[in-house]
Amino acid sequence: MSKVPYTINVDRFICTELEEIRKMITTHDFSALAATVERIQHHGSAMEEALYRYQGVKYGLVQAVKDKEVSDEAFRKKVKDVLKKLKK
Repeated sequence: MSKVPYTINVDRFICTELEEIRKMITTHDFSALAATVERIQHHGSAMEEALYRYQGVKYGLVQAVKDKEVSDEAFRKKVKDVLKKLKK
């Protein structure tokens, strides 16, 4: 059995990919199924990574301003500091 070549197109969304699978079911043509599943996996992984990073930012901000009254400007500075630390 030969491998199915596929490309990951980041311009498409998961809902678009799922619609492609629905079309495959109605037409009974599953030749692009492996590629579609890989694209869905790629998008899902990217979303999970973004959520994980968000949790880190949220935790860092809570710790940075906990029990303190901060101005809007000071809060924005804390956000930048936390984001810099996450990139390292």
